[in-house]
Amino acid sequence: LVRDLNRTYRAEPALHVNDTRPDGFEWIESNDAEAGVYAWVRKGRAGDPMVVSVVNMTPVERTYRLGLPAGGHWAEILNTDAAIYGGSGMGNMGAVHAQGGAADVVLPPLATLMFEYNG
Repeated sequence: LVRDLNRTYRAEPALHVNDTRPDGFEWIESNDAEAGVYAWVRKGRAGDPMVVSVVNMTPVERTYRLGLPAGGHWAEILNTDAAIYGGSGMGNMGAVHAQGGAADVVLPPLATLMFEYNG
């Protein structure tokens, strides 16, 4: 998992280009303490795909209506609950599709997911 986290960090400009700049980070969900869900978007240079990270801090699986900064296809590029990391393999079948500013996202318990915007 650490190897894949590091590889993802290097491969995705949105995760490192604006690492120290406020315009590289934006909260999507920071106020849902009851559900234990936190989400944010990272942005790189103009034209770089955005990356959204979503964390489920509870031991409960959730289908969560998540607001996303753009409609269209969001590829699931990392899931800490994947079977290769010893998890259940629960997830979003590789992607979610946002319509009307949001998508229903399957959040495995105690997991972090990352999605890259593909339009």
